[in-house]
Amino acid sequence: MLLRPLLFFFPRPHKINHQDLLQPVNAARIMLIDDHEERQVIERNRDGTRFSRALLPRCPCCIADNIFLPPQVAVGEEASSIGFFSGRQNNQLDLNDAEASNLSDVKIPTKSEALDIIKNGGHSVVMVDTHGHPQLERQDEPGKDTLPRMDDENNTIISLACAVSPEDWETTLSYASHPSRCDTTLPALGVHPWYIYPNLRTNYLEELEEKLLSHPGAVVGEIGLCKVAKFVRSYPKELGGRAGAMELQRKVFDDQFKLAARLCRPVSVHCVQQHGVFVKMLKETREEALKSHKIMIKARWEKKRVETITVIDRKDDNSCIVEQTLEHRTIRSFPLAVAMHSFTGTAHHVKELLDFEATLHKNHKIGSFKTKKKESDSIQHPPLFYFGFSHSVNVAMCSSLKSRTQGINAIRAVPLNRLLAESDVHCTDEVQSGTAGAIAYLAAATGTTVLDMAKLTMRNGMTFLATGKDQY
Repeated sequence: MLLRPLLFFFPRPHKINHQDLLQPVNAARIMLIDDHEERQVIERNRDGTRFSRALLPRCPCCIADNIFLPPQVAVGEEASSIGFFSGRQNNQLDLNDAEASNLSDVKIPTKSEALDIIKNGGHSVVMVDTHGHPQLERQDEPGKDTLPRMDDENNTIISLACAVSPEDWETTLSYASHPSRCDTTLPALGVHPWYIYPNLRTNYLEELEEKLLSHPGAVVGEIGLCKVAKFVRSYPKELGGRAGAMELQRKVFDDQFKLAARLCRPVSVHCVQQHGVFVKMLKETREEALKSHKIMIKARWEKKRVETITVIDRKDDNSCIVEQTLEHRTIRSFPLAVAMHSFTGTAHHVKELLDFEATLHKNHKIGSFKTKKKESDSIQHPPLFYFGFSHSVNVAMCSSLKSRTQGINAIRAVPLNRLLAESDVHCTDEVQSGTAGAIAYLAAATGTTVLDMAKLTMRNGMTFLATGKDQY
């Protein structure tokens, strides 16, 4: 079954008004079904119940009018309608298929070959690039010839332009709002771990929050942890040297990560040689949520009202309830979605993050209190962690057999509905070819066709980017 078109260049009678996607709601996902006659918006809380919502003002630079969310599909079934992936159990790749040949024999189609295949795929295929820096307009290889762009109205690319420092936040917003690309580009704002010192302003976090509130559809990124950042090696000894630099980096990352959670935005994370630190920070965040919930439970037993931890949820009838489950409180401590950008970790790291995510949905015993098991415990939850891969990093910069093998094994460990394609380029003219290269790499690693992988990453990418349109 072919996927329906996700993007149109010209207005049509059944066009969805994406102003409706900007609302402060307790939403895990919003799915749109376009039946050419009427629009249906399916809105659900984390526990699966429906709710009403109010609209926020329109923001032209972070809302692409022609970006459509994927058709309604049950969580975990995203790949079931795509040829090669039909019949896969639990949305997981059957490694026996892909491992039929030696890893060293995996052949990656060229960018031009991938572009031709995707272009010939028809209007049902749109590439989705979930990470790049095209606003910098800096070619990765100066003077090289760029591949022809797909100008056919049935083919285009939806991309996320990620800022790297406060100095280019306005540049990124201007780039995303340009008339030639405002329908296909979303902005992401954040501070990259390479650009923390020495120019980061002390009030950067307040400025970032103000920008994000002004642009409700903007993603948070690129943020992260990087052991090889240049400033780490040159950080003044009087400020703590290398250890002080890493501590500063962790604080800046933690502040932005928590801001993304508080504003209910997806986030794009750069994590290089810091996986253990990242997981430790995730566990600390979870423990803070558990501690907060313990205080709330104790206060309830003592019949005390603790205003600082009380959460008021609105039901469909607008009645207010002072209630919050442990699962809801724990999930609320994290961004709606976390994309591990140009992931260079191992298959073990993938499993560790997925196992951690699973703990967020389990009942936790706290002292003598235990949260009640609800019917919602058995429902499938939207993904928290996604894993992005790019040709520019995972192929061009990982050329040894060891690194290639590690990368392919990591891809095969990722559930199919969490794979993302990233260009990670620094020039507009390279976005399409860079994304096509990422799709080709993922296709080769999973043993499928470029066209099927383009469809899969299209759906996954649109689902990830859609989390920027809904809030708790």
